[in-house]
Formats: sequence, C-alpha cells, structure tokens
Amino acid sequence: MKRCVVLGLALVALQAAAQDYPSKTVRLVNPFPAGGPLDVMGRLLSERLGSALGKPVIVENKPGAAGNIGAAEVAKAPPDGHTVLLTLFSIITSNPHLYDRLPFDPLKDFAPITAIATSDSVLVVHPSVPAASAAELVAYAKANPGKLNYSSAGKASPGHLTAEYFGLRNGVTMTHVPYKGNAEAIRGVLSGETQLMFTPTTGALPLIKSGKLRAIAIYLAERVDELPGVPPIAGFDAKTLPFWYGLLAPAGTPRPIIARLHAETVKAIQDPQVEQKLRAGRIFVIGNTPEEFAAMMRADNAAWGRVIRETGVKGE
Repeated sequence: MKRCVVLGLALVALQAAAQDYPSKTVRLVNPFPAGGPLDVMGRLLSERLGSALGKPVIVENKPGAAGNIGAAEVAKAPPDGHTVLLTLFSIITSNPHLYDRLPFDPLKDFAPITAIATSDSVLVVHPSVPAASAAELVAYAKANPGKLNYSSAGKASPGHLTAEYFGLRNGVTMTHVPYKGNAEAIRGVLSGETQLMFTPTTGALPLIKSGKLRAIAIYLAERVDELPGVPPIAGFDAKTLPFWYGLLAPAGTPRPIIARLHAETVKAIQDPQVEQKLRAGRIFVIGNTPEEFAAMMRADNAAWGRVIRETGVKGE
C-alpha cells in the first residue's frame, strides 16, 4: 500500500511538472559555432516552439571539443525541459569511439526527443583532377600514390571519417588536410591546396554550377535533382555512415515534458514553410518517436564504432 501511495504521488508530481512546463525561457543549446545547418534548424525551431510553448525559446551556441562541451552542459543541466540539446549525430555516434574520455555517456545521459532530419553530401574535386566519377578517382589515386590531398572541417570530423572510409573501402591512400571549419576546407579545394573533399551538398551547389568544383558522386542520397548525372557512391548508404540532426533533453526529464517537446517539435518541422526551407538546404525531415530515436542512436553508435575501428581515426 505504501509503495502505491509513493508511486501515486510521483505520478501526480510528474503531471504537475508537465502542466506547469515551461515556467521560464527554454535554452536550445547548439554545441557548434554559428552559421551551420544546426543554426538554421535552431532559428526555425526556436520561433515556432516559443510560440507553441508560450515562453521564449532561445538558441545558445556552446562550441568546442567537437561538440562535447555543449553536450556536457546539457547532460548536467536540471532535467526539467528548460535546457535541450540540438545535436549532430557525431556527438552520440562517433565521438564516443574517438575520444578516450567524455564528460557524459551519450546513450545514458540524454532523453531522446526526436531525430529532426537527415541530409546528404557530395564528393567534389578540383577541376584539375582528371576524374569524372568515383571509380575514375580511385583509379587515378592508385596510379598516382601520394598525390591526392583531401580537406575536412577538422580532425575526426564527419568529412574526415567519410573520406578515410572511402579510401579504406577502395584501397587508396590520400593525405588528410584538416581545416578549422567546412568553409575553410572548401577554400582549400578551391585554391588547389587540396584536391577533393566530402562536403554538405547545399553549400557546394553554387560552386559546382559555376564550374569551380566538380561533383563526382553523391553520398547519402539516391540522386540530387540539381546535379543530374551525378550518381550515388556504391556501397555508401545511411546504414553505413548515418548522418542526422536530433533533439535531446537531460536524462530523467519527465516523460510528459518529453512528449510535449516531441509533439511540438514534430509539428514545427512538418510545417510546410519550415519543411520547404529545410529541403532547400538539402535537409530532410524525419520526426520519429522518442523510442524510435533511442533505437536509432544505439544502432548508429555501433555502426560508426565499426567504421572508426576499421579506419583507426582518433580524436584530438
């Protein structure tokens, strides 16, 4: 009887917390610098969530340590729904395998809300590279060992891991040149300092159309309408190296609050205007349930772990 009373009181407390939520400003923490796809999503979400929840929702950029600093802040925040993490897949799936010590457990210290969206990227080369396809690039790399350098947004970044996996799968070795961010990495290819890179499709499209870069393969998409004739990379799909954006709360956040955040987030991203803006940036809405997102996180953590063990890449 006593146990039933305790459980009943706990249930009443949870319901009260959900009814009173939010009681103050909600912080949407972006663990990366301003200007990237997460910022785009954060601005779109903050406006609509703020309107739906009746309290301000603000985006706070907390960059550093490949996203681990901002993620750690959310993991340690009070589990009341007022501090939420806008995350890139890498914090949950690849960082745990790249760094010996993390200040949080990515699969235990967060309560999944939803996977917001996924996106694609493109393999681009400098126009001087005599390759019009991934197969021709591999043949050129094998015939010219040590001649190809590739850019990435930084050591152990998604672009670094993807390029290393591409090289491993095809038996070629290329020299990695890490930059401070994707914009600098693209400039490296444009200048000819490097010869290729994997980069988000949306930012590369104008450069491809102007002839400053050549697209030779698409990663994580069947086709891109704006790039007719550019095929997907054989053997690369969403199960090999999953790529997504998601929303997480601190572990222990009451279930009714998670349910409300999930419902309002999915409603926001499925708004035709929001979805159109995201699709224009090659970002495609998912909006799955917390349970589906939790299973997705576990599976993708295992998938990236296998890739990292195979490539031998380590974080700084």
